Amino acid sequence: MREAIKLPIALTEELLNHAELVAGVFLQAMYTSIGEKLLEELAESDLTYSQMQALRYLNTHKRVTVGDLAEGLNISYPSATNMVHRLEKKSLIRRVANPRDRRQVGLALTDAGREMIQRLDQERRQRFASVLAQMEPSERGAFIQGLSAFIRAGVEAGILKPMEVCLQCGASADPNCPLVEMHAVEECR
Repeated sequence: MREAIKLPIALTEELLNHAELVAGVFLQAMYTSIGEKLLEELAESDLTYSQMQALRYLNTHKRVTVGDLAEGLNISYPSATNMVHRLEKKSLIRRVANPRDRRQVGLALTDAGREMIQRLDQERRQRFASVLAQMEPSERGAFIQGLSAFIRAGVEAGILKPMEVCLQCGASADPNCPLVEMHAVEECR
């Protein structure tokens, strides 16, 4: 049984339950149908969702080390090292020596890694667009406004930490990102 939460007058238990349910279904849909299922369908190898996130991070950031990858994905250094080894074995990334400091080794996508991320991102975007196309224009606007408002409210309340929810989109940071609009992140990781 859930513990009773003290709710503001305008927020009923019924509304809270419904909002949690809808948010949960949305997250599940994004993660499975537009995330993991896509990997199963398009990735010839046994690429995991976490590995895809690492490839995406390397695709949007320059001069990345294992430490940068660990910080950017919010995982431990040993986990990042293991992930790098697995992605190297799949020929999706390669290590690049720094000519000025041989102790520092960077990571880069191989052509195969870059092609895989482009293919996955293109298909993910197409699926997302197909769902949005089924919505009325006013519903699409409300969807975007609602999600943006949720993010703003969470950051302003101190419940959402900007650097924890940041997509780490690097140089391709969109000025329309709610976190960028709020100046909640100094720079994308």
